[in-house]
Amino acid sequence: MLAEFGMRPRFGWRGTAVMVAAGIAPDLDVVAKLAGDQFFWQLHHALGHGLLPISMIAAAVAGIGRAVFKMPWDGFVFGWCLVAAAGHVLTDALYWWGINVLWPFGRVEICFHVLEYLDLLVLAIWLIGAVMLYRTSGRGRAVAATTLGVFAIYVGLRAVLPPPTGVWHWLTGGWMYAAPQGTPVLDWW
Repeated sequence: MLAEFGMRPRFGWRGTAVMVAAGIAPDLDVVAKLAGDQFFWQLHHALGHGLLPISMIAAAVAGIGRAVFKMPWDGFVFGWCLVAAAGHVLTDALYWWGINVLWPFGRVEICFHVLEYLDLLVLAIWLIGAVMLYRTSGRGRAVAATTLGVFAIYVGLRAVLPPPTGVWHWLTGGWMYAAPQGTPVLDWW
């Protein structure tokens, strides 16, 4: 959605691809899981999510954009890559895990505890926005602004309203705790 405000109008699908890469890249720190659960919980949301790591990620992805897509090496591409990586980190902070923003220099965690992991309503907001971007060419900014606005309103409502119950609790992430034992991905997680 963020690409619609800068990179896509200037570079087309290549700009969107670079923004997507920069937005996903902070989660490369999930490789800490290979070293064991203890390392995973210490390093995930630190190794790729701090201010220094996301700056390095933005620079690396901007460099890849230059090498692969011949984008200019300027502050515009780097800035939008930084926005994408920072947007990822801010969104992660809305959930129940902390983001260690000063890693490796200090341990300052930001955690808002507003959303539950795998909230199906959040997923619906983003999927509907993505489908609308695909289906309504020429209206990308309006669709992106609407999607981001609906997400912000949802987050605001979740922050001020009491925790959901019943079917709303299930839809907003409670379903994952009801998964049967032996569910491969959820058990691993």
